[in-house]
Amino acid sequence: MKYLSKFIPKETLEIIKIILNYIYPNNINCILCDNPIKVSNSYSLCKDCFKEIHFILDGCGKCGKPIINHNIERESLFQCSYCYNKTFYFDRAISCIEYDIVSKKMILDYKYKNKTYLRNYIGQIMKEKFDIEEIKADYILFVPLHKKRLKIRGFNQAEKIAMELSKLTNIPVLDCITRAKNTKKLYNLNKSQRQEELRNGFVTKDNIGLIKNKRIILIDDIFTTGSTVNEVSKVLKLNCVNSICIFTLLTKNIDVYTKE
Repeated sequence: MKYLSKFIPKETLEIIKIILNYIYPNNINCILCDNPIKVSNSYSLCKDCFKEIHFILDGCGKCGKPIINHNIERESLFQCSYCYNKTFYFDRAISCIEYDIVSKKMILDYKYKNKTYLRNYIGQIMKEKFDIEEIKADYILFVPLHKKRLKIRGFNQAEKIAMELSKLTNIPVLDCITRAKNTKKLYNLNKSQRQEELRNGFVTKDNIGLIKNKRIILIDDIFTTGSTVNEVSKVLKLNCVNSICIFTLLTKNIDVYTKE
């Protein structure tokens, strides 16, 4: 590549790099730190980065977040510090990895740096969690992007993850929900602001009848407060879905002290 740089414009070289990264992503470098790795490394991660990934082994049975229970009197795993006294439309949420400075790089590179091949590794991680949790479903759905944001980004990250998981599980993907509102970026909003921003933000497509009495997996990349997937779940429940399992790669650990 250094030799080629003498004869090829910098912009063209960047395009070549993107194409090569897409075609030959495996076993070159760690997908997080870019250090050289062996062919046998899990998820194309170096050993140091792999050690920094916090896989969720025993999350809350409702919201899927790692359980941090500051109240020693509460013994039920279904009453974690985050979802205690909250009401969700979905039946269960499952996440694979805790969101932190290391794991978020995988999603940020995937969404904003054209590293769409990372869906392969995300799919592998989620398939292993799928098997461990023994998830059963009739359809895989994904959280939709508004058409304006989709045009800017070029792809819906949740849809690509859903397609990858579908290939690995043989569960069909169903595109039956659309985003009616081009909502603000949610990461700077608190929970109540997110809920207000997302209110009536999703509508159904003509094929929505297919989900009646069916078990659904709803895919997104990150579960933060759960406001987005909960709003989608409300629409699905209004259309007589049997059960909804939210399935994300990451979940943000929100450490909340509770009073009783």
